Amino acid sequence: MDDRLWPHFQPLWRDLVAAASTKILVAGGYGLFLKQRWLSSSTSLPTVVPIQSWLDATPRVTKDVDLVLGLDLIKDAGQQKSVISALTRNDFKASDRAHEQRWKFLKRLPGDQLIVVEMHAQRPGPDLDGITATNKRVKHKPSLGEQGVHGRTNPEAVGSELHPFEFSLDDVKLAVPNPVTWSVMKLTAARDRWVSSQDLARDEESRESRRVQAAKHAQDLYRVIAMMTLEERDRSSEVVESLIGTDAFEIATQCWRNDFANNPISVVRELGAKWEPGDAATIRGVLSGWFG
Repeated sequence: MDDRLWPHFQPLWRDLVAAASTKILVAGGYGLFLKQRWLSSSTSLPTVVPIQSWLDATPRVTKDVDLVLGLDLIKDAGQQKSVISALTRNDFKASDRAHEQRWKFLKRLPGDQLIVVEMHAQRPGPDLDGITATNKRVKHKPSLGEQGVHGRTNPEAVGSELHPFEFSLDDVKLAVPNPVTWSVMKLTAARDRWVSSQDLARDEESRESRRVQAAKHAQDLYRVIAMMTLEERDRSSEVVESLIGTDAFEIATQCWRNDFANNPISVVRELGAKWEPGDAATIRGVLSGWFG
């Protein structure tokens, strides 16, 4: 697998782990890429669908990194300052756009290329001291200014603190979300992009871009389940039980029923050509067990 992002991400992640232990998770397309890369070198580890069986094992190319911050990290001013030091040491600078400040960080490469790191956080409960949250961001209270980071408010990250999956690449210890939380993220993202793609007020290019993004998130969802290990499968029922009743899980359930299961949208129907029929049925069976 060609991973041109790794030489920039690896030293940043080392510094972030030193600053905040495993209170940060790698999510999004890059988290899936890293897990697939690790599984590809660990062929003896059983998963729901072995990578060797995938019809399309080409990983999704991305220059963006989505990180999920633990709420304990956001509460800790000292760790926050260490996170800022890690970003600065690796040449990442805060976005100068007002609505992105403190949760989006950019590294400029030759040829006017960018690596983007986005910080996300689940919405905290109303009684959590030391944190303030809006619909846009989750941050330390009182504000740390330029000495702190924010998490972009991501309700779909609910349960991200439960049973993160850990593995090592090149002697670097990594952590990604549990597959239930990751599925909640991907179901919702696929639905949101699909709805945008159907907005006739947008121009055709914009609508097609969003349709492509919806298709990528739908395929990511299937890969989340395909790469689930037996250990993750055994723990998934506990995570589901913890999330039932939350707004994010209920919305994900509606997305599964309305867009994937009962009357699948076109980008979901297209997944039939990307998986063996039996493997697709296995993946859908897992998701139906959680969201059906």
